[in-house]
Amino acid sequence: MLLRFVSCTLSLLALISITAILAAQDRVSDGNQPPISKLYELRFYTCNPGKLPDLHARFRDHTMGLFEKHGMENIIYWTVQKGTEADGQDADNMLVYIIAHKDEDARQASWQAFINDPEWKAVQTKSEENGKLLSKAPRAILMHATDFSPADESSNRGSDAAARLWELRQYNDGPERVPHTTERFAFGERDLFVEAGMQTVSFWEADDKSAFIYLLAHKDQATAEASWQKFFGTFRPFMEKYRAAHPDLPRGRGNGSEVRFLVPTDYSPRK
Repeated sequence: MLLRFVSCTLSLLALISITAILAAQDRVSDGNQPPISKLYELRFYTCNPGKLPDLHARFRDHTMGLFEKHGMENIIYWTVQKGTEADGQDADNMLVYIIAHKDEDARQASWQAFINDPEWKAVQTKSEENGKLLSKAPRAILMHATDFSPADESSNRGSDAAARLWELRQYNDGPERVPHTTERFAFGERDLFVEAGMQTVSFWEADDKSAFIYLLAHKDQATAEASWQKFFGTFRPFMEKYRAAHPDLPRGRGNGSEVRFLVPTDYSPRK
């Protein structure tokens, strides 16, 4: 009898352990636990005059495939339709793109493997036989999506859908202000964009908390302008309500903002 009791007790304990494990897995899978966030990398390349087509050819025919080979995820690639005042004439020679990594360790490993890949070295050398493509070193911003950012869209490169006009907005608010900006968007500002007819694609914080960055999409420039007019009609009363709820809100916007209107390249996974 004692052996039977011990055996039954051990079986019961094993069943409880299995149930606890399954319950924990369910909590992760049903969204009660925060998902592991990708590390996004926003990159800006500025070409020497006349070299942008060569850079496009290199990405289209080689670089994107090598990125995938070494574990990087191609998200989207653009040229600049309208840049910032600081961009000046560089806007006509810029490639802007976003890739993603599992985490920082994966990013470092992927870039190291890419740079040391003999195929990449040969491609780079061949593409620069008639001169360097880039006029300056690439600039990169590492980002994580906010809790309220939509999931990445599926690739639609092969669809018949018309390419959208994308708007990349970067608020250089600094570490003290970025958390407040994120909170403000979560409080309801993001909903104002939707109400105004804009598509909210992604919201990120720079990893160093220097900037709040987000991505909108429009049918075209005229639609974008009409949507912004509608947005500003609702933004002022929203801010009055938000400031009333947050009396200690810091004023100003740190180091200003950057706004670029972008057009997907023909090889971009999303358009």
